[in-house]
Amino acid sequence: DDHDNGGDEHIVERETSRCHLIFTAYAGLALFGPGFGAAAGLALLGCFGLMLRAHALLPETALLMGYAWLLYGVVQARQHVRLGAISIALAGTVVTLSRGLPDLVATALIVLLPMFSRDWRGNDYRRAALYGLTGLALLLALWIAALAMVGHNDLLLWRRHFSDWTHLQRNPANLLNQLSWVAWPVWPLALWALWHEHRRLSRETSLHPLLAALAVTFVLGLWPAHAGGGTLPILIPLSLLAAHGIGSLKRGVAQAFYWFGVLCFLFFAAAFWVYFSGLEWGWPASIHRHLKDMTPLYRSGHFNHSMVLAAGAVTLLWLGLIPFFPRARIRPIMAWATGMALTWFLLILLFRPWAEAGWGYKPMIDDMSRRIPADVDPAMQTMLRLHLGKRFRTGDRCAYWLTTSHHAATSGEIWHGYRPRDNNRIYRLYLRANGI
Repeated sequence: DDHDNGGDEHIVERETSRCHLIFTAYAGLALFGPGFGAAAGLALLGCFGLMLRAHALLPETALLMGYAWLLYGVVQARQHVRLGAISIALAGTVVTLSRGLPDLVATALIVLLPMFSRDWRGNDYRRAALYGLTGLALLLALWIAALAMVGHNDLLLWRRHFSDWTHLQRNPANLLNQLSWVAWPVWPLALWALWHEHRRLSRETSLHPLLAALAVTFVLGLWPAHAGGGTLPILIPLSLLAAHGIGSLKRGVAQAFYWFGVLCFLFFAAAFWVYFSGLEWGWPASIHRHLKDMTPLYRSGHFNHSMVLAAGAVTLLWLGLIPFFPRARIRPIMAWATGMALTWFLLILLFRPWAEAGWGYKPMIDDMSRRIPADVDPAMQTMLRLHLGKRFRTGDRCAYWLTTSHHAATSGEIWHGYRPRDNNRIYRLYLRANGI
């Protein structure tokens, strides 16, 4: 489910979010040299799609880190066989366990396709690819053996998850339409990099693993099961191509791109403060009525003053930094990355209580908690710990089953409910016969 988790899960979320930026930056540094690593990391940080998905503890968060790690391993494999092989094996394990069989195939293709290029067919890279894919197979075998020892049911569940993929049914045009905003602003820079190098693309061997990864992740995004966060892995090769494209931007184009980013986020910041004023202080009145109609459960005027002061400080800090951005080719990417960070800070600091009142799980779980004991299915234990705290205790067995359904209630249902602003997804709680 697309929900945030609390406690230790937020630590995992922060670490994986940090790692995909670090591995992307290191891959850019290894491919293109000094300066390009920071450009690649900032380009990824500035993507709209990353802001919308990476804040939640989702499989796609680990998946994004895994693909960044995998490309880093591929890049390093030509010169550092051991480091490349270890990175390929571990990253392949991460992406395979995160989503399943298509990602295992994608891992093998991303590793093997660069060998069609002459400079990537050297002995060192071939050894690293062989060792890495062999290590991946061994790690997956150990995982399967561990599941088999834990219990046959766990192995069957993982097998079902691993093989849960269908034929290509998604229209490539729909995927391109989604990428037009998910991958903004890196896709125009990536296209520019390819156009600038198109006459000598066969000789620009540093781009060959990126083109292979871009093609593989694009095809991977066509699977319907991957429609939600399936576009995220595409951001890694696009960000690295964008970092390469920045180096060849003309000065006038770079300045225009920079000021477009500055003005865009100035507009967003002003809009957020106007909407916050309407939500909490009643002006403008039309915005106040609109936001209240969206979330009737929210009570205006009970905001955290320290959060508002922090939001104001972050806004002033960003405005104060604009004149001091270095006059270098990386300047446009810095504007987009810092502007995206400002946007995320303002959303969290100003609108989190309002969003939780409309889209959060807490009202639904509070209502459901009146019908359930402490021994809840493990899949919901994290959310219940977050929202119920000491009122929730786990047990050894669970006699209750929570599922989502759009159909009418069946026998055994003891509760149903939904999040305030998401009544299309109905959660139903059933009492299992004999606790099984």
